[in-house]
Amino acid sequence: MTLQGVFVLIPLAYFLIGGLSTLASPAFFSLSPFCFFRQLAKFLIFTFTLSFPSLISYLAVFLASLSGCNVNTYADSRESDKYAYWKDYHNPIVEGVASPKSIIHLSAASAVLSVIVGFMISSIFALIILLGHFFSLTYSYKPRLKGKAPLDIIWNTIGLATLPFIAGHIVYLESPEGLSLSTLSLSVIYSALYPSDLHFNVLIMTYVTGKSFPLNFFLGSNLIGAAFYTVTVALDYEPDKSSGLRTLAVSLGKKHCLSFGIILALMGGIVLFDMMLSNIKFALAFSSFLLIFAWALLNPNRRRLWASVKLIALLLLVCFLSEVLMFL
Repeated sequence: MTLQGVFVLIPLAYFLIGGLSTLASPAFFSLSPFCFFRQLAKFLIFTFTLSFPSLISYLAVFLASLSGCNVNTYADSRESDKYAYWKDYHNPIVEGVASPKSIIHLSAASAVLSVIVGFMISSIFALIILLGHFFSLTYSYKPRLKGKAPLDIIWNTIGLATLPFIAGHIVYLESPEGLSLSTLSLSVIYSALYPSDLHFNVLIMTYVTGKSFPLNFFLGSNLIGAAFYTVTVALDYEPDKSSGLRTLAVSLGKKHCLSFGIILALMGGIVLFDMMLSNIKFALAFSSFLLIFAWALLNPNRRRLWASVKLIALLLLVCFLSEVLMFL
């Protein structure tokens, strides 16, 4: 797994999280002990994830991520990646495998296609894709906010986590296989199981009006995504410093940058604490996440940081996918 591959897959993971996080809401958790409901949740998950709007939106997010990675490849080839011969990932332009023009053309084509495909979902979804390209260009190219801490961590988190999460939630709300089906199913099952529950009317109102945005999941997952960035930027400390980029790691130093990452992760854990109490797999994965951070902080050399990036990327994907597929 290369670092570029990680940055292509993470937006897709956050897209799925945004789309399916309603199924991790307290309302759904209250029904999780019932075997029938777990089967219903399984049906809802697969109905949504394999629906036509979802499949089209995966393509749009993937194309947008691919475009952003190529913009970053082109920009880094002109400075920081010239000093990064020690990395597993070697810039194809620096290595002579691809020309700058071919990378630019691939990025532009992917960007245009992502917007076109986005409009097949909705104009709001296409707007999110366009915003993603804006953050990608301003982060990697001009004004190259990648080298202007603390804007680098803010821009990276918005591009890789915040916008994909919101895009997934939009598709979930707008697709027939999403919120409308979940609302109907939840209402019927909840009414049958708890006919005298006074909170039922509030529950229906929340879901029918589409105001069930999973704020805690949104904030917690974004804080964890920002924490992950601190490890990746610490990994690039030497080449970024050599090329004059004032990233978060260069500004704070490796250890302080990673310490800040641990703080962000702990904040995310606090926000998601209720979820961890109800899901032992998620709690174990989060604990492992913190242990990897601590291991990297003890001796933040290049080899250990690169191993930490790979381990954390794997944990993030497994943790989030495990959480959204918890009923299976």
